[in-house]
Amino acid sequence: MRVFFAVCLVILMFNQQKVLAKQAVKAPETEQVRAFFDAYMNKYNHYLTTNEFNDQPYLYHDTIMVMSSSVAPYTIGYSAFYQRTRAFLDNLKAQGVRRVNWVDINVHLIDKNLAVASNTAARYLENGDEFNRVGVTYMMRKANDEWRITSFMVHNAAGVIDF
Repeated sequence: MRVFFAVCLVILMFNQQKVLAKQAVKAPETEQVRAFFDAYMNKYNHYLTTNEFNDQPYLYHDTIMVMSSSVAPYTIGYSAFYQRTRAFLDNLKAQGVRRVNWVDINVHLIDKNLAVASNTAARYLENGDEFNRVGVTYMMRKANDEWRITSFMVHNAAGVIDF
């Protein structure tokens, strides 16, 4: 009986080591995606503060798909999308929003160069009060050692996926 328990313990420890090894391999990629979203938010907040839309970091693939519950899915080129993004941020500013922060960034690697990120963004007024929250789920692809957004869905913050 003791031998049986010892064998089970060894198998359990071996499986745990395999899980930890897989997590260690994924950790650098997950951190790259998290850093990408930090740069993303810095870019948007820079625009809210200065009206300058920096070229870097480049966030999107050449063509992306956009979806929400209020708009039918569509594809759009990156330059046209950046024009819409400026209009979107200008609209937020007109409503009094002065900064946006991630509440959470949830990343799941689904292959060596594919990831899903499901995040909550909180929008804040000049006085620091929260204006609202929104959920956004992104499909991402890594090419030339850089992560880019290929598509995203804007949705209720309650719909964010916690991986």
